Amino acid sequence: MPFEDDVSEAMRRTGAAFTTDHRALVEGGLRRGRARLVRRRAGAAAAAVLTLTGAAVYGGWLLGTSSAGEVAADSRLSPSPDVTSTGRPNPEANDPDQHIRVSADQMIQILERVLPKGELTQQRGTSNFGDPAQPANASLVYDDGFGEALVEVSIKRADRHDPAVRQLVTCPAKLAPPALSCHAEPWGGGAATVLSQDKGLRKARSLSLSDEGYLVELITYNGLPKEGRATRTNTPFTQMQTSNLIGMLNSAMTKYGIPNPDLFTREVHVARSLDVMERLQRLSPKGLSPRGGGGDGATGYIIAYDVKNKTKSHLRATLTPKGAPGDGEPRWSQTLPDGTRIATSERPAKGNGVTEWRVDALRPNGLRVTITSYNAEYPHKDANRTTPPATLEQLRAVAVDDSWLTLK
Repeated sequence: MPFEDDVSEAMRRTGAAFTTDHRALVEGGLRRGRARLVRRRAGAAAAAVLTLTGAAVYGGWLLGTSSAGEVAADSRLSPSPDVTSTGRPNPEANDPDQHIRVSADQMIQILERVLPKGELTQQRGTSNFGDPAQPANASLVYDDGFGEALVEVSIKRADRHDPAVRQLVTCPAKLAPPALSCHAEPWGGGAATVLSQDKGLRKARSLSLSDEGYLVELITYNGLPKEGRATRTNTPFTQMQTSNLIGMLNSAMTKYGIPNPDLFTREVHVARSLDVMERLQRLSPKGLSPRGGGGDGATGYIIAYDVKNKTKSHLRATLTPKGAPGDGEPRWSQTLPDGTRIATSERPAKGNGVTEWRVDALRPNGLRVTITSYNAEYPHKDANRTTPPATLEQLRAVAVDDSWLTLK
């Protein structure tokens, strides 16, 4: 498909989501039209789309002329972001495969849209309007309830065939301090995430090479590096989440140097973590064999097979961080030497004859771990045994295991 047709299609798909000032759009298009042949053709396609629609349904989002207030109908910017403009037009970048045009507001939105649900503050962005050698950046403070964490993203053009670039997205043969580990993704362009720790702060740095020719960098911390303060045990995203985030960020820019409208106009679902389920599998009481499971975010469950009685039951774990709303305050009946408070309960569940056994453990740092067990494969199904297979003492041992403290 010709370049102008691709750009025209991108405009059509984003038209319903953005509005702008006609005069500013036309004047901006003319200025860019005089600068480069490619942009003249793109401007002509834009004019054709606007003529056909007969309305200002398309804003400066694609061409980078919009103001902060015009960019996002679904923006979560609060307070107003710190916006900086860098990058200068490169006269040698006539090829649309080499230039880049993305505003600071767009960079902030790109980062916001790919993150899992959480509180976002202190947004900052840096634009790039032409220089392929310079990156466009965005950063913010992300809090999913387990502590604030700085998250940064950077995008710039890169030569996919340059050996030096390829080396950046490959795990080194030997890690040097302060690096702790490296995880590589089996992608065509390459992607590698290095986890390091220095003076109590953990940093996960992911570098990836997109199919459209961009070097994408995602950096997360387990706290606020400017303050030298760790607010949580680990960086906020698990390996699975990081892989998902890299994939989304790699598709954020098109080969023509402009943001991908799909990221702004369609529903973006970023997978949460299955770490709670995986941890529960490792901690399941003796005699119960995990046979599948699931979960999302801070909740995980397994289908536990009782080897002796040959029945399947439901075992669930839920993590509630300090200050987050739970499902009611349990009746604490015991306090352990380390300050952990314990509550136990037995009550009917939804299914016919189903009983729920539950243990809550409130740790000294405010994290609540809730373990529930049922005498049925699922709480809403009929009971397949008289009582849940694990005793309350066994459930308590799972709830107070210290490994829950290092999960987030």
